[in-house]
Amino acid sequence: MCALPGGTLATRPLHFIWICDKSGSMSVDGKIDSLNKAIRLALPSMRQVADENPNAKVLLRTLKFSHGAEWHINSDALSLDSFQWQDLEADPLQKPNPKLDIVFLVDTSGSMGDEIDAVKSSCQSFAERIIREGADVRLGLVGFDIGGHRGSSRGEYTVHTLSRYTIGTWQLTSPQDFRHNVQSLSLGLFGGAGCYLANQDTVDIFPHVVRLFESSSGLRELAEGQNQRILVIISDEIGDKSGLSDIVSQLKGASITTHVLGVPRSGGAHELIASMTGGEFWDITHSKGVQDFSGLLGNVAETIAKEITKTLSDGKVSAGTDMGTALEMVAERLQIPLMSDRALPPVLVLISDGQPTDNFQKGLEKLMAQPWGKKAVRIAIGIGRDVDEDVLQKFIGNSEITPLKANNPEALTEYIKWASTAVLKAASSPVSPEAIGSRENMNVPINAPTLKPSSTSSVW
Repeated sequence: MCALPGGTLATRPLHFIWICDKSGSMSVDGKIDSLNKAIRLALPSMRQVADENPNAKVLLRTLKFSHGAEWHINSDALSLDSFQWQDLEADPLQKPNPKLDIVFLVDTSGSMGDEIDAVKSSCQSFAERIIREGADVRLGLVGFDIGGHRGSSRGEYTVHTLSRYTIGTWQLTSPQDFRHNVQSLSLGLFGGAGCYLANQDTVDIFPHVVRLFESSSGLRELAEGQNQRILVIISDEIGDKSGLSDIVSQLKGASITTHVLGVPRSGGAHELIASMTGGEFWDITHSKGVQDFSGLLGNVAETIAKEITKTLSDGKVSAGTDMGTALEMVAERLQIPLMSDRALPPVLVLISDGQPTDNFQKGLEKLMAQPWGKKAVRIAIGIGRDVDEDVLQKFIGNSEITPLKANNPEALTEYIKWASTAVLKAASSPVSPEAIGSRENMNVPINAPTLKPSSTSSVW
């Protein structure tokens, strides 16, 4: 005779997905080895929790991501009883570091106003961001304007008087020297009467830009070939397109990718210079002083960092952290009818030591567009000091739960065990409607861990 009215409780599927970063940085200081060990150690505890909650049938998957994403072990969910962990392998690190030459072509006319000061204050942080991505960078500078040179000293730069424009060129140099060079840039230094790219009379500026990249001054002898070349144009005035084809031809002929912080206009020259050379465009007309302009240069730095990743990925070596792609793949698996409407809220555990190099926001939006994506218990574990905690917090989507920060193997083991047991227990236990509330986007209520790892020393 059955002890329960209506018979025994039917088991309900509970999908548990590890979303694991295996990018090159995970190979440093044993991070990937610690991750593998922590998950192996957590499995017996997971099975014990599952045995204590017979109403749930736990199904496991692992998604790995670096430059791209793919399911690890099996794309289909495996029952916890039959699941056997197979170690992840991190991508190798790229050596030597990518070598970049970046030249800023800056409008010094009167309309630039506060932007000149913003350029000077923001360029060093721009260089530091690129260096953090692992690149070896040289930076150069070109100022351009109509009206003639008005400076008192030419020791730091070379003045060129062209058909209509006057320009000054500062040679490619280290970020430290560039910081000094950019301080000598000032409003009206080369005239102050206007800068109208891409009029025909601006075409003769670009042979000097190309020569700056090709200059023998400080040239690095590279067996691998020339450095990657990037031009960043900054101007808040725009001309017609009479010189556009000649300008683009020079830039493409010298393999220079060009990003433009300029003026938007339907079919305008600024946007076309960027798109026709493989670069991107940002609207400068809404910038108001140092803070806003610093944000614009931050966007440029992020874009260049992504270019580095694309350039180096050759199928053997990857510097990518395609977290957005991983979330899109998870979203596909959480669709109905792949997910039963009888299922318990899935558990998603994201583990990463870096920053996304693809469109994270797009991936998150696709995940949250799925009903089971919204209802999922989303936990994030960040490894080391370089992890983007803001991104992990957006993934969690619950202000009461913050990303867990693992700075050593002991902490990582403790956090993965907590996610594998306490979170699994909360998700697999029956929860009353009153406990969950009426909000559609409410995660299963869980208590944040109060863990004290055995070692407080930072390894990562």
